[in-house]
Amino acid sequence: MISQLKISFKFFAGFAFILAMLGLASCDKSSLDVTSEDYFTLGAMDSLHHNGGCGRGSCFEFVYPITIEFADGTTAEVTSNENMRETIRSWKEANPSATERPTLVFPLEVMASDGTVTSVASKEEFKTLLATCTPKGRGKGRGRGHKPGDRGQNCFTLNFPVTVQLPDSTTATAADKEALHTILHNWKKNNPSSRVRPSLVFPISVTLTDGTTQSVASKEALTALKESCGN
Repeated sequence: MISQLKISFKFFAGFAFILAMLGLASCDKSSLDVTSEDYFTLGAMDSLHHNGGCGRGSCFEFVYPITIEFADGTTAEVTSNENMRETIRSWKEANPSATERPTLVFPLEVMASDGTVTSVASKEEFKTLLATCTPKGRGKGRGRGHKPGDRGQNCFTLNFPVTVQLPDSTTATAADKEALHTILHNWKKNNPSSRVRPSLVFPISVTLTDGTTQSVASKEALTALKESCGN
């Protein structure tokens, strides 16, 4: 009899715990304001970086400026990670009932941790590029190294001017993002079958998330910097 009572008590206690947890989850969900500026901005930043395979724990970094498109069809050019955050928040404040997140506008350029730079002309091209993404120590493809808690954090921003070495060993200097796009676009157009990507000539200059500027002397140093901010 005592044994049966113990079993019944354990069952009741376990069942009560499950009900309590479901109640808490229900309260948390109902109290979460999905239309708030903070929630929307964090989610949008997370989505843009995750879908682009960029940011902490992922394969690439955006080469700013990039353009994003909002649900109402308007677009905005953003010059840095923080500028992206401010732009998204401002749009949300002007559109308080909106819930659809912004998307990336193509073409755009991304930089890999080995110093290669790629101009991506479409969403389909990006899918092909992301299929090659294997963040160290994490899953394959689509920037799966990105963790939801990262909330759209970049590692650093590339500073211009930069010198690019093309696969035929020639070099070209880009004074800004537009010039870099032209160099990469022309190379791809004239060498459609090439599987080797253009790469940056070191040293390069980057701006860290704390606003400081750092010189990166080599591909190995860039890889180490990228991996360190992903931890």
